Amino acid sequence: MSMLIREIILENFMSYEYARIPLRSGVNLICGPNGAGKSSILLGISVALGQSYTERSKKLSDLIRRGKDVGRVTIVLDNSVRNGRRPVFRIKKDQIYLTRVLRRDGKYWFEIDNVHATKADVVSLLSHFGVDPDNMLIIMHQDMAEQFIVTSPQEKLRLVEAAAGLEPYRRNVLE
Repeated sequence: MSMLIREIILENFMSYEYARIPLRSGVNLICGPNGAGKSSILLGISVALGQSYTERSKKLSDLIRRGKDVGRVTIVLDNSVRNGRRPVFRIKKDQIYLTRVLRRDGKYWFEIDNVHATKADVVSLLSHFGVDPDNMLIIMHQDMAEQFIVTSPQEKLRLVEAAAGLEPYRRNVLE
């Protein structure tokens, strides 16, 4: 099952005070001049998904807008019925709000539909969509290309298979 992000909501995140970026099925292009915040949108998605790597900062609290104490990144996931079932069947709504809240004091947490969630909860949620947030091919930041180049051929294949949703087929073949 593929994941579709319907909207990205940035609150006090990097240069954004408040922004809602709607997305559609298919390819979405984010265009603008240098310094307009395009990379911040991609980084926001990474942060909301719980990715371990952020190229911009060593601390998540550094991503909070200057002068603010709390920042939020929310991605709205499409949970509408496809082929007779929802990607996350236990959630009976068409949209799931996945939020990561960042505090200036260094504390942060996740919320799923405004309810506190653990990283394990987020990983479990995303697994219903076939997404591993730490697969570098899901979102490859500029600095990650070098890391990918030096990755072994076997690991590259594993990452590509995981990003394409082919891992279950590989397991079936090996069994």
